[in-house]
Amino acid sequence: MRKVLLLSALVILSFSAGMASPDPACPVDPSTYPQIGQEEMAQLRWTLKLASQPLDDFSNLEGANQFGMQAYRYQIAFMTYALALEQYHKLPAFRELLQPAVDRLIQKIIQRPVWEFWAEVSRGVPTLEPKGNRPYPEVHDPVGDINIMYSGHLGHMIGLYEMLFRDFHWDQPGSIVFAWSEDETYVYDNPKLQQAMWKQMDENPWHSIACEPNAVFPECNQHPVLSFILYDWTHGTHLADVRQKFFDFFLERKLIDPNTHVTAGYYLIKQDRVFTSQSPRSENVFDLLTVPAAAVGVLAKTSAWADGWTGAFMHAWQPEFIERHYPYQRENDLQEVDEEMARLKRDLGGRNIQYGYFAAYAQEVGDHETAKKLIAFADQKNKPQWREGMLYYPWDKSAASSHLTGHLLFLARANVKDGLLKLHQQPWPESHFQEPFIEKVDYPKMLVTRAIYDREKKALIVSTRTGPGSQGQASFQVRNLSPNQTYTLWLDGKLVKQFQGQDPLVVEIPLDGSYDLVIAGL
Repeated sequence: MRKVLLLSALVILSFSAGMASPDPACPVDPSTYPQIGQEEMAQLRWTLKLASQPLDDFSNLEGANQFGMQAYRYQIAFMTYALALEQYHKLPAFRELLQPAVDRLIQKIIQRPVWEFWAEVSRGVPTLEPKGNRPYPEVHDPVGDINIMYSGHLGHMIGLYEMLFRDFHWDQPGSIVFAWSEDETYVYDNPKLQQAMWKQMDENPWHSIACEPNAVFPECNQHPVLSFILYDWTHGTHLADVRQKFFDFFLERKLIDPNTHVTAGYYLIKQDRVFTSQSPRSENVFDLLTVPAAAVGVLAKTSAWADGWTGAFMHAWQPEFIERHYPYQRENDLQEVDEEMARLKRDLGGRNIQYGYFAAYAQEVGDHETAKKLIAFADQKNKPQWREGMLYYPWDKSAASSHLTGHLLFLARANVKDGLLKLHQQPWPESHFQEPFIEKVDYPKMLVTRAIYDREKKALIVSTRTGPGSQGQASFQVRNLSPNQTYTLWLDGKLVKQFQGQDPLVVEIPLDGSYDLVIAGL
């Protein structure tokens, strides 16, 4: 006997799975709406666990150092992007679980251990300089100039938070404080941060923003563009107009080569040169290593992680351009494909991250079969572990796997066709926040895998699953149901009953499996 108890004042509605399905038929099929899968939910729960740690606790975020791709900033940023995709596509009618987590991750990325690397990097990176030196003074402000590999993510994260939740506390003066020491602080807010990035992209002759001094990376510059787009949606500004200047630069310098379709490594400002595997020159002493390495094939001719990262996020604002390149990049980057798994070519720059990036890219352009195969191969290679119903990818000090490996695979699992495109180009209107939604969910006893309000069909679709080891009953509340409206409740496609709207309406469910509920207005 499967039963749902719908508590509305003193009325208890019950339903037996053995009942015949009455007319009228359920107005929607829940299976046609996006849903969080089992491994995806386990990764989501692991991300929530990390977000809930004390702000000064970076356990389970360790890496070799803060200068490469294992750094805290990338882990925190891509966790946020995955949560944003889940919120927008699969849980739009259930905000209370992910909103505090995204806000907490923003707080986390502002902590000094995340950004203090800039003091060292701001002095210059010898491999990128014409003279192979470190010609710049040390800088402690991490967002005032350059360093888009940090500031771009911070701005993008805040932009997503404000669009998804309409909470603007990061706009308040002094809301972002970078404390280098007791007597040296740098005070910002979101508008000031956005202006700092916009000014550089607009005024730099190369109309982009450097990561390290003298080096512009194509993937990193996607994030300020998307940050501007989100800021314009929520503030009525026109910062994102500058993206045309960046796109012109992108095309002129062939940051994705129109002939090879390979994403460039970076653009060197002083040398006015694009570094690629076809032209691996920095015009400094390091050419003595890179040129021969490329000639003998040690330096990869393609980069699945650069193609994937740039492609997935650039698709959010240049979809036609990216979709022209994807088939060629897939052909270039995939080494072998069988019925269940796909392998990417050897990539020295990203062997522990390329699968997540390219799988997320494949999902974005609708190539779900390739994404599925890449994730399957990555799981076999990286051996994720389960802990109390959560799934995570442990750090392998041999660099075969990093914590970022798992966060990127979560991003890939969370993404859908045009997932990033719709997230940035079809933001929720203000009316979204007046529609029916659920709250006060007994998490983690009850796991919500789908919570979507279909405004055209005037139906709220909620799918739940029993949390690991949970028994008894769990409940949630439905809000924003009109007390003057008559609604109909379906459970697993079977009509339960019509009822008069209540706000809140309490739904109590036994913890004995999975359920699909539909509440539709008549």
